[in-house]
Amino acid sequence: MSDSSVVILGVELSGFGDLATWIEVLCTAVAGGAAVLVFVTLRLRERRQALTDLHTSLTSGEIAQARNAIGALLYSGIDGGRANRLASIEAYFTLIWAVQRARNVFRTFRIRWTSLGAPQRQIVTRMHAGWKDASLALTWNLTEIAENIVRFHDLYGREWSIEDTDAWADISAYIDADRFR
Repeated sequence: MSDSSVVILGVELSGFGDLATWIEVLCTAVAGGAAVLVFVTLRLRERRQALTDLHTSLTSGEIAQARNAIGALLYSGIDGGRANRLASIEAYFTLIWAVQRARNVFRTFRIRWTSLGAPQRQIVTRMHAGWKDASLALTWNLTEIAENIVRFHDLYGREWSIEDTDAWADISAYIDADRFR
């Protein structure tokens, strides 16, 4: 070791240029770590926002109207004529599309999806602060929608000649229809 050498963390630095290089490397590593931390934080916030938006979507607006229309038909047993049939079929497909959108949110954020109708399971399985409430709310709403889709399909699909083969094939991959029958 020469007289002008400096030892930092067991590494011998010989001259000013080496010290500046090590400081630059350290600053780059810190900046990289900060960038990763910011990315992870923003991704988690984005995921929470997507789940919040999904819950809002499932409980208001067009989907809430569709849930009401299908629920009224299923639980009252009153057909209501041709106009009501058309509105009910439209509501049925609105609910199918809602489940497909929910599935897409789960895929986008790599959230594990549990087949709707699976016993005593929650769809969102990561349980960080706030996740359990989101899981319970989403599980209940999506399960109710899935049950109404299956019941409507079984009760009125053939009778009303509803052309839903493609939609039914798609959602059957992530709804346990037998569980609702």
